Amino acid sequence: MAVIRQRTQQFTQPIGVVRTNAGSQDIGNAISNVASAFQEIAFKEAAIAAEKKGIEIAEAIEEKKLRTINPETGKPEAFKAPKGFGRIASAAYQSVIDKRYEDSIGTELRVKAQEIALKYEYDPESYDEVMSNYIGQMADGAEGKYRTFVETTGAKFLALTKLNIQERVASRSRQNAANSILTGISASQDDVYSIARAGGFIAREGEDISEAAAIHDREFANAQNGVSSSLLKIGADQTASQQLKQSIALGAVEYLLSGTANKSERNAIDLAIRTRGNQMSGLPKGLQEEVKSLLTYVEPANIEAVLRHSSVVSSDYNAVEQDQIQQASNLAKLKARELELTLPDTLETLFTTSSINASDAFASDEDYSIQAGLNLTNDLYTNVQSKLDQRFLSDETYSRSERESDLKDARQNLIRPYLIQAAAEGNVEEFRIALVSNNPEDMSKLSLKQRTFISEIYNTDFFNPNEDTGFAREVLSANINQIRQQRDREALRFEIAQSVTEAATAAESGALSDKEFNSLNAKIEDSIGPNGLTADQGISESNRLSKSRAFGEVTTFAARANSNSLNNLILYVDSRGKIEGMSPNVVAAGNRILETTDDVDAVVSKIKGIKSAVSANETQMKEAIELRNNSIRILGGGGNANDKADRDISQDMLDNAGIDLERFDQLPDTQRAAALSIMRSAPPQGLIDKLDQILSGQVVPNAAQFLDIHAVLSNDPTNTGVFISRFGDSISPADAQRLNDIHQIRLNTGESVNEIATTLIQRQTDPKAKINMDVVLQKMTPTAYTLNLVKDPIIAEELAPVTEYMALTGKGASQINSVLNQIVDSKYAKSKYIADPRFPAGSIERSRYSLEAVFPEEDDRTAFIAAVESQLPFGYSLDPTVTVKGTTDIEIEDVKRVYLVPDESTAGVNYFSYFVDENKVLQPLIFEQVSRKGEKPELMWPAFDRSDIADHTAKKASVRDSALREQETEQKRKFLVREELENRLNPLFSDYVPKTYEDINRALEE
Repeated sequence: MAVIRQRTQQFTQPIGVVRTNAGSQDIGNAISNVASAFQEIAFKEAAIAAEKKGIEIAEAIEEKKLRTINPETGKPEAFKAPKGFGRIASAAYQSVIDKRYEDSIGTELRVKAQEIALKYEYDPESYDEVMSNYIGQMADGAEGKYRTFVETTGAKFLALTKLNIQERVASRSRQNAANSILTGISASQDDVYSIARAGGFIAREGEDISEAAAIHDREFANAQNGVSSSLLKIGADQTASQQLKQSIALGAVEYLLSGTANKSERNAIDLAIRTRGNQMSGLPKGLQEEVKSLLTYVEPANIEAVLRHSSVVSSDYNAVEQDQIQQASNLAKLKARELELTLPDTLETLFTTSSINASDAFASDEDYSIQAGLNLTNDLYTNVQSKLDQRFLSDETYSRSERESDLKDARQNLIRPYLIQAAAEGNVEEFRIALVSNNPEDMSKLSLKQRTFISEIYNTDFFNPNEDTGFAREVLSANINQIRQQRDREALRFEIAQSVTEAATAAESGALSDKEFNSLNAKIEDSIGPNGLTADQGISESNRLSKSRAFGEVTTFAARANSNSLNNLILYVDSRGKIEGMSPNVVAAGNRILETTDDVDAVVSKIKGIKSAVSANETQMKEAIELRNNSIRILGGGGNANDKADRDISQDMLDNAGIDLERFDQLPDTQRAAALSIMRSAPPQGLIDKLDQILSGQVVPNAAQFLDIHAVLSNDPTNTGVFISRFGDSISPADAQRLNDIHQIRLNTGESVNEIATTLIQRQTDPKAKINMDVVLQKMTPTAYTLNLVKDPIIAEELAPVTEYMALTGKGASQINSVLNQIVDSKYAKSKYIADPRFPAGSIERSRYSLEAVFPEEDDRTAFIAAVESQLPFGYSLDPTVTVKGTTDIEIEDVKRVYLVPDESTAGVNYFSYFVDENKVLQPLIFEQVSRKGEKPELMWPAFDRSDIADHTAKKASVRDSALREQETEQKRKFLVREELENRLNPLFSDYVPKTYEDINRALEE
């Protein structure tokens, strides 16, 4: 803006003196005439030069001086022509100054108008006020045309910009109005859906329209007004109506389905919707009227969506109904299992079990109880059939006719209890006729349970209409009193069986007293008679109770026994107490078992089952302890990259911590650090698999992330300055180089990882690649070339694939040599304390098992060296030197230097101790040591491995484990907080109680 700058001006001019000479007038006139001609020429040239000079000076004036008004003149500071300018130069100067002034003022006003307009984007009055004040300040101090120019130009920008703002406000108001209508429609969709789910699509008594319809009509009218006022596009009102109707229809479907009794009614609703009400006869009267209310909202545009929604909701109800049937079946199976564990595998057992199933099925008021009972009984028959089939195939003396006869006996023993229970409902003759005919017309007088039984029995495997209807007629030939008498006998039998089962359960847990045992045995004896149990049935129940009591002895013994003790108990009981050499506990328990029951085979089978479970538990416990120890070792940095088991454990640790390497860069810093510590110990198998897929040319999601991780772990610096690969032998040197190439090409070119990998694979098979390799390797084989460089045949064999790959992909000899040397220096680093007799790369100081490679972390290395030093005998040390200030390390006299020699024959890395003798020869450090006082000395050869720093590793693991657990807890907390926010915004239940942050923390602690 224009700034008024106050200053005082002074002017100083030289004083002119005129002298005259009256002589030689004529000569002077002549000279004057000639001079005039020259003056005219010179004046024209000078005028052009002056004008040019004035323009150039004016254009060079600083921008800020153009807009600074001199308070004394009211003109721009730069308006006055420089001293010494003539009329022409001054006129040109002032003309340019005026033009530049106008341009500068116009630019400033335009920029300022835009700046203020952004601030008051939707407030034209505030914009007018601020901009007017600014224009007034600019004009302040200016006079004449300059003031007029500022005011005129400012007014023009003010008017134009204010008009734009006013138009923007009007447009915004219309948009807000349109958005308000659309928002109302969107919110109403949720409202009418919820209202319809509660039955609000049906008009209440005394009302013309339903609550949902009223909302629809209101929002439809709003949308129509929006279309007529051009706030909404043409057709938006119809779209709104369709959306609202569909929401009402979906909610109405849920309401109707919630009132159905079974699957057939739900299917009838679907049929009514699909036929638009033309087929509703399968629906109850009450449902028909409600379905008619629904159909007013079903249109061609939404009928498929409504039917899909109905199908989804119906499937939920069907699943619940099926779950109820399954639940009843499971309960019956549980009871049957209790019997199965205590009953012998006989037809009598089948009859007892089926009696219980039938009694339960007909005693229940649930519609699905009979179906559930028959399903379970059918499973029993299938099991019997399978056993008889196995016997028929394996036993040559067992004929086909015998098998058929046994199957028939099994079927009839299973059917009989159901026939008695069904006939006891009454209408025996009608029931018998309907059972044989299976005709719905014959079932009109039957009870619901009788009709259900007939309908379901024909769907089972244990009822054969061709063979079993005669048996059914025979059972049902008795009169109603005889039938009910049979039912009462079955009820007594069921009561006894149930009492024995309950007592057997108590006995197996050691909770059945002698008094209770004797009392139940007496009850069994009293129940034997014409109207009760047969003698065989009584003996069977008594034996079942005794066997369960013996099982109780087994259970009591097993509670404190291991698998070995249980095996000894099996041997003792199976020998009926004849085997000797058993512990007193085994003998005592065995004798109590043998005194209780004669069914030795059942007891032995019981003990074997428990022993199997105990053995499995012992194995599982052993594996859990081993897994925990391995996890601690890996978490503490003691993993082995070459051991797949360690890599799998590392992967499990990352998975359990919720760490996905595909999104590694998105993890919190603390989680990334924890993950890297695990991966440095043992690279996870999942990472190895992803890298293998990349190398094979497969498309791997977020492949760049895995390459970034490989780049970090494959060239990881230690504190000693040695760079090592954390992958060990899990990735070959050649594959590691290919991954490095893919990673570097991706960084340089931005190509996809898959394209780069595929190109490298194709390049190796190009015929030109073989020619290039021969040139680079000087026609030597890759192995020979590598051997010539590294001087070690074993290393040469290992690194030859690297040489071949690089030569085939266009690398030169210098690049190949550099990479091979780097690999040797990294993988076979020189180590101060290691002596490798294999002389890798020609040096005893090099080893792939250097402490820097095996213990990359300095604290692990320091702890290991300290552990070794603490176990060496007096006079031996890994570092027998002292450092004296100002000198190099000095060897300590009488202390021999010890070297660690790696042993490759063991799993993991193991070091034997060697020392340098007086002849500078490496000797094994073998010495005598007394282990215990009074014992003879033993020869010792100290060996060391990672287990020597197990305590150190466990402490590190504990720290890292705590960090991971803290991160896991924090992740759960964030999830619960996010879940709580979602529940508050969209509560699933009307009585939802919001949780506080303290509630969430309390839940995490629990």
